[in-house]
Amino acid sequence: MKLQIVKAGINGEGIGFYKRKPVFVEGCFPGETIDCDIIDEGRHCRGKLKKIIQRSPYRISSPCPHSFKCGGCTLIDLEYEEQLRIKKQLLEGALYKYAEYEEEINDIVPSPKQFSYRNKCNLPVIEHNGKLVNALYKQGSNHPALIDECIVHDEKVEKIRKRILNVLNHHHLKAYYHKEKSGIRQLVIRGFEDEYQAVIISGNDDLGNMIDDLKKIRDLTSVYQGINIHKNPVNMMPEHLKLLYGKKKIEMKTGDYRLCLSPQAFFQLNHDQASRIYRDVSEMIDERKKLIVEAYCGIGAISLYLHDKAERLIGIEIIERAVKDAKDNARINHYDHMEFICDDASKALRKITKNEKIDVLVVDPPRTGLDDELLTTLLKTKIDQIIYISCNPSTLGKDLSILQKKYHIASIQGYDLFPNTPHVETVCLLYHQKKEFISVPYEPKGEEYLQLINN
Repeated sequence: MKLQIVKAGINGEGIGFYKRKPVFVEGCFPGETIDCDIIDEGRHCRGKLKKIIQRSPYRISSPCPHSFKCGGCTLIDLEYEEQLRIKKQLLEGALYKYAEYEEEINDIVPSPKQFSYRNKCNLPVIEHNGKLVNALYKQGSNHPALIDECIVHDEKVEKIRKRILNVLNHHHLKAYYHKEKSGIRQLVIRGFEDEYQAVIISGNDDLGNMIDDLKKIRDLTSVYQGINIHKNPVNMMPEHLKLLYGKKKIEMKTGDYRLCLSPQAFFQLNHDQASRIYRDVSEMIDERKKLIVEAYCGIGAISLYLHDKAERLIGIEIIERAVKDAKDNARINHYDHMEFICDDASKALRKITKNEKIDVLVVDPPRTGLDDELLTTLLKTKIDQIIYISCNPSTLGKDLSILQKKYHIASIQGYDLFPNTPHVETVCLLYHQKKEFISVPYEPKGEEYLQLINN
């Protein structure tokens, strides 16, 4: 059937309408006319693209030879400015749908890099023609797509990935075979500038005889082995890792601050944009406060950027290893007014608010957003200012619909952390309704910033 694509879906698919029902079709964009087959007529129809009859004027030839079979970068066939417009529409749509927020938001702040921006790769290892290779699983499937290069990965990450595979093949390692609980399962590499860290996730294999060859790989600061013999693990990265050689943690610099990262520590994949967000969050706090709390603080990166904004800073994180990293990062940057506690965010906030007044709360939750208990706590307290950092517009909208009972939305700003994908990071500034409303001086303009970085 012939279908007009009128908008983009949250996963980057095109959406048209058939019998007044939305039809989701991968591989097409708003403004295109396509020929497709309807393959699922449920509540939301799914279509399979057969032919593009009329192309979008913003469609370009994909710079990635693997984009069709991989499917990880669903917007890679679009001009970058159009990608940003789609992300803005997706954010505005989610905010209106869930929070009835109708005000126009600023343009999405573009990423300085559209390629080679990911400082980490996390790829399955499979066998192909008798050799170990990396693969990506196409979105929504367990079918591997072989890749020899990923253009969104940091260039050094890619070089180190290939050299580690060469070492593994030189030593005749096999892909993981569950019946024998042996073989290589996953390769995780992360790094910045000249320090890179690798985790080889395997079965019950002894990798000790490879150490000398791994040491020869330039800029590879440390290598860990993680053993995971679970058949279908929820998380491939094991809790306990064995250091094969090198430093326990890699060091990096973000802004004026030093960070140490253990292999399991979370850090944003787009370093440049993460630094931009952290700076902007700091600028949203107009004067020095008595107490700032950061919930879901991870390794404490945002808290470092806020070090001069408060007399005391408390970070809350439920992952014990991340709390240890956060304490180390405060120590190496010589900030003794920071405290990091390992606890559930809602429970910790209730404890703190019983005895102290929180001036500013920064939250950076996972994609699931704030849990019901935490939202209830926020409605009962009178925190002057909340800065909500979100990686999921839908859960942000749902949470804002509840928070608006007690808080004004002062500003909403989207950032592109993942070019060529539909994902958008958002920073929302809220003030308690009983506090006098303060206008926000910082209003970044995406188009102006795009012109700046292009010049």
